[in-house]
Amino acid sequence: MLRISYCLIILIFLNSCSEQVAPVESRTIILGFDGMDPNLTEKWMAQGLLPNFSKLAKQGSYQRLGTSNPALSPVAWSSFATGTNPGEHGIFDFIRRDTKTYAPDFSITEIKPPKDTLNLFGFHIPLDEGEVINRRHGKPFWMEIEEKGQTASVLRVPVSFPPDPIHRMLSGMGVPDLLGTQGTYTLITSQFINGNDMGGRVQRIRANNGLVDTQLEGPQHPMKPDAGTLKLPLTIKKAKNESVTITLDDIKFRLKKNQWSSWVPLEFKFAGVMGVAGMVRFYLVESFPRISLYVSPINFNPIDPAMQISSPVEYSAELASRIGLYHTLGMPEETWSLNENRIPDSAYIQMVKHILAERVAMFFDTLDKTDSDLVIAVFVQTDRISHMFWRGIDDKHPLHIKTSKQAQNAILWIYQEADRILGKTLNKMLPNDKLLVLSDHGFSSFRRAVNLNRWLVDNGYLFLNENATESSMLFTDVDWSKSKAYALGMNGIFINRIGRESLGIVDKQEAIAIKNELLEKLSNIIDPRNSKPIITRTYDGKQVYKGLQTADAPDIVVGYAPSYRASWETVLGAVPKELIYDNNTKWSGDHAIDPSHVPGILFTSFKPKENIKSIQDFQLLLNISGQDQ
Repeated sequence: MLRISYCLIILIFLNSCSEQVAPVESRTIILGFDGMDPNLTEKWMAQGLLPNFSKLAKQGSYQRLGTSNPALSPVAWSSFATGTNPGEHGIFDFIRRDTKTYAPDFSITEIKPPKDTLNLFGFHIPLDEGEVINRRHGKPFWMEIEEKGQTASVLRVPVSFPPDPIHRMLSGMGVPDLLGTQGTYTLITSQFINGNDMGGRVQRIRANNGLVDTQLEGPQHPMKPDAGTLKLPLTIKKAKNESVTITLDDIKFRLKKNQWSSWVPLEFKFAGVMGVAGMVRFYLVESFPRISLYVSPINFNPIDPAMQISSPVEYSAELASRIGLYHTLGMPEETWSLNENRIPDSAYIQMVKHILAERVAMFFDTLDKTDSDLVIAVFVQTDRISHMFWRGIDDKHPLHIKTSKQAQNAILWIYQEADRILGKTLNKMLPNDKLLVLSDHGFSSFRRAVNLNRWLVDNGYLFLNENATESSMLFTDVDWSKSKAYALGMNGIFINRIGRESLGIVDKQEAIAIKNELLEKLSNIIDPRNSKPIITRTYDGKQVYKGLQTADAPDIVVGYAPSYRASWETVLGAVPKELIYDNNTKWSGDHAIDPSHVPGILFTSFKPKENIKSIQDFQLLLNISGQDQ
């Protein structure tokens, strides 16, 4: 979508304001707190630290809620939305494999470029807008509610991009940044940086007498792919008291050390009169002479998004006119920037506070309208803080001793923020409103990382090329002519099947035998450090998943024991030398383990007639199920 003029946005906004929807008499309000763990919730309720959760449990009900298999957010929230298992909705992990190349791909959305272009004066002019596809199958229940003549407002639910054509929706997990990735940061620095960056890019610069002249790299040229990326001039100049003056294109501002900037709108221009809008935030890690400036992923500007992120299309701009600019990236909490030590703990917590304030503003902006029969909002900050700061509450984690007091209190802080949001919601409820509060899964510590492909190599199921002792990501040194099984993603193992994988060697009958062998052997893997099993249970994919989308399902789902998880190398198809190693990253908590260890939570403002076993059964609590409440 090319740049829309601001005058057009204003006209659209004025027209939308003229369409008034009558207030509803009662609402179903659903609050999601991603990753809120029942053990911590129950503990802190008992200690009086979560008074509003305790109040809701007393007035209505509370129970633990079974999660999906595997216990991953896109899988669980897809089951929440559709009321089906992954075999029907088709989301099995954060990533999916390409059976032609064995490479990982993003499981949630697919962005197809324009089919038809006109070649004119060296430009490839698109004649259509391309296509954005949500890979989740099945009809979400908010669509069913709208089909029955009611209205729904759905805010930031994971796996909701592109937005559904309903009364009001703002997409969540799945929305890319302006580079087409799920969040690529930039670190501009004069320092030598060790390590590989999985989540961003390090841009080395030279500081000359307190001045840096460089460029901020943006997306590929939309009409001339061979021309490379679009860029904006960026100048960083030394100022007083460890601050700097930043000039990005024609925008100039001052930034102090250890400070985040406000949103900085930008526009990458091309073809003379065209441009694509975005926005970034800056954080000054170090000032001169060892300058280090962090630049957030380039978010879509909600006033002029490069793709449709809301329904109706003008809603994102209308919302920004009331609450200000806000993160549009589907996963805006930049975990890799902290995991790779590009920003400190304090900066990450500041960022989460900013995102949380945006989410609170948009939720209560919607709730105050009283024009929707159904209101859903998912706050994912409970999950992100738990991922990055579990080391603060686990004294056995390798990084616990190095964790600051602020980091040790971070998880309690975010739970109390959830309690505050819940309390404000309770105060704003209409007399006939119903409230449901849930999380998609719980949490556990992530102390030890497991290189599952290493085990497959050592046990004769995966083979490396001659003279290779390990392989980098994307299976670069794997010999597929001999390999019978491989691990990819958080919990999946796949058989290298004839007719399914492009280089498959295993026929149907042998595949059954190999799967049965693996199901038994995997459960017996022992951590040599402590003689404990690293896997609680293995699952046969054919028994776990039923439905029309099982072609993408893993053949085996691995249910890791608490404190263990697949290594990042396993997730992306690598084969390191060692089998298990200490997790020395700040990503210290996780839930990609056996579902029995990480159930979610469910609170209701009423007394349900039956217990809900899992998040897949959540819709039994809603009127669309036909259940009389």
